[in-house]
Amino acid sequence: MRSSERFIFLIGQARNRLFTKLDQALLSAGGITAVQSGALYYLLENDGCQFVELSKGLMLDKSSITGLIDRLEEKGLVERKPCTNDRRALNVYLTGSGRDAAKKCLGITKEFNSKIIKGMSEEEAATFAAVLKKMIKVFS
Repeated sequence: MRSSERFIFLIGQARNRLFTKLDQALLSAGGITAVQSGALYYLLENDGCQFVELSKGLMLDKSSITGLIDRLEEKGLVERKPCTNDRRALNVYLTGSGRDAAKKCLGITKEFNSKIIKGMSEEEAATFAAVLKKMIKVFS
């Protein structure tokens, strides 16, 4: 197998390096990890959503979302409130600190997104995005 065909290895290495650097930058700026920032960014657009919606939006299972929200709540970045329509459900809301952390870290995430496609043409970037979306669909 040629090294260019070792896609699992290459994707894994790229992911590990990307998230290590991104986590370092986000922890330094806002005290949150990349995964935690994703939840805060989602809540910036969907504040007060239910756990189920957040789970789907982040493509994480229920137990992962519960742990993620636990950690964000411990940091004072989100709060859970009972859903008014369904007593069994909980809604997740950003706190003021959570909103500030998300806004502080959003610029860093945008910088990393720009670095990922640096040197690519618009067509190459679009193809790259399409390939990644296809992979997500295949393995979902």
